Amino acid sequence: MRRCRVGSIRTINWCAMQLRNARLCLDCEELHESPQCPICASESFAYLSRWIPVEERRTRRRSVRPASAPKSPVTRWAQRGAVGLAAIALSGWLWQTSRPEPPGEDGEDRSED
Repeated sequence: MRRCRVGSIRTINWCAMQLRNARLCLDCEELHESPQCPICASESFAYLSRWIPVEERRTRRRSVRPASAPKSPVTRWAQRGAVGLAAIALSGWLWQTSRPEPPGEDGEDRSED
């Protein structure tokens, strides 16, 4: 809900309001957008669009995107296979790097005597 500054009776304050949302209070003849009149708190109103015709919001239609063609089963299986191979390779690499190294490659123990 947008609020406008309310000035004194002699001051006119302008507020941007869409015509399709503008309401005329039937009690105090105030224009507002809220469900209740900001001046007299009355809930009796009429939409201004009842007397003033409102143009359609969209002057031109939206362009419709063409639906993408469904992929063939062979293409889907090839993509899934590539993803599966990449996952297996990555898990093998992670498994290799997380294993501790053996004490010595040439049979000697590296611990100090």
